[in-house]
Amino acid sequence: ALRKFGAPIYVRHEIVHNTYVVNDLKAKGAIFIEDLADVPPGATLVFSAHGVSRAVHEEARARGFQIFDATCPL
Repeated sequence: ALRKFGAPIYVRHEIVHNTYVVNDLKAKGAIFIEDLADVPPGATLVFSAHGVSRAVHEEARARGFQIFDATCPL
């Protein structure tokens, strides 16, 4: 997402449980958030590997975020 959209990108929850990966992403411009209210209009939002509820996905779409869904298919 950082390569495709550039920084900053907003990530709901930590994308993976790996401190090294999370810190590297922060250094490159990822901002980790818990609440969609912390994301500015039109921003790029990444859903973590853990996924989100349908309600969260619909709220993000309604708020006009550029969504990048990194949900693990397993």
